[in-house]
Amino acid sequence: MRLAVGTLRAAKLDAVRQALSRLALLGWPLGGEVETVPVRVPSGVSEMPMSEAEGVQGARQRARAALEATAADLALGLEGGVVVLNRQPPVVLLRNWAVAWDGECAWVGSGPGLQLPGELAAAVLGGVELGDAIDDFAEEHDVRSGRGTFGVLTLDLIDRAHAFEDAVLGALTPWYSSGRHSRR
Repeated sequence: MRLAVGTLRAAKLDAVRQALSRLALLGWPLGGEVETVPVRVPSGVSEMPMSEAEGVQGARQRARAALEATAADLALGLEGGVVVLNRQPPVVLLRNWAVAWDGECAWVGSGPGLQLPGELAAAVLGGVELGDAIDDFAEEHDVRSGRGTFGVLTLDLIDRAHAFEDAVLGALTPWYSSGRHSRR
């Protein structure tokens, strides 16, 4: 089976590899191995999605574009962003989403959520992209390409790849548990 993945980011590709390793223990896919085909595709949403709807939309658009660009059997789109809970002060959660798309059915999965500390939340709400804000916060360069905000804030107990791995497993659910869930 060919699986297109709508990204070239190492942490996201690591998440897909880790999820596929776990699924292989279940015997998925039946009858063969998975060839992953990473491809750069646009999300069609802002650089930092600011809602669950925008994050899911970005993942969905990446999955659709990846499938179209590669003619694979199945495609994944992955998108990170924040969800702002309307409280005073607002609570800003970092979340990740994945969408699997086979040309007929789209299925959504999400990873864990993590509240951003006040300094990071204020920066993001003020229009600073989280990738830039976490670099300043952690006094590191290009955090997003490695352990990510999840890794910095959880002391690497949950890194960026792990947070996306759960989203990927959720998105692929109807394919690896066929007969148990309807894709409609």
